[in-house]
Amino acid sequence: MSKTAVTATFSDLLRSPKDVLSVLEDAGEVVLTRRQAPSLRLTQASDSEQELTTLGVVGQLFAASLDEVALERVATNMAVALPWIGLLPKADHAKFVAEFQTTARGCIAVKRFGQLSVLLNAWEATAEAYADPTVSADGSDLDYLDEPEVVPAPDLDA
Repeated sequence: MSKTAVTATFSDLLRSPKDVLSVLEDAGEVVLTRRQAPSLRLTQASDSEQELTTLGVVGQLFAASLDEVALERVATNMAVALPWIGLLPKADHAKFVAEFQTTARGCIAVKRFGQLSVLLNAWEATAEAYADPTVSADGSDLDYLDEPEVVPAPDLDA
C-alpha cells in the first residue's frame, strides 16, 4: 500500500498531538504548515533512514558507472534540471559532475546535505560569472582565489 503525505497545521499538532500522530501512523508522513514560516515534515525515523539508505545505494551505483565519456553525458542531462550548467565552459562540465558526485556521496554517508548545497551554489555563481558579458568567453580574465577573501558589503544606498 502506497502511503501519501497528509497536511495539517502546526496548531493542530499543538492542540491534538495524538490525532496528528495517529494520522502519521496511517499516512506515513504529515506536512505541518505554519503561518509565515516554512512547512515541517513529520515522518518516522525508520522511513527516513530507509530513504537515505536507498539514496546511498543509488549514489554508489551512479558513481560506479561514470567514466570520462559518461561524465560529459551526465552533465548534458543535468543541464535540463540545472540550466546554468550550459553557461560553464565545456571543459568544466565533467569537473562539475565529478565534484557533485564526490560531495553527494560524502553527504549521503553522513546524512547531512549542507555541503551539497554549498557546492551547487558555488558552481552556479561560477556560471553567473561566465554569463557576465564583460568576461571573456573562455573566462581567461577571471581570477580564481586559492583562499576565500573577505570583501566589504556593497553600499546599498549608493
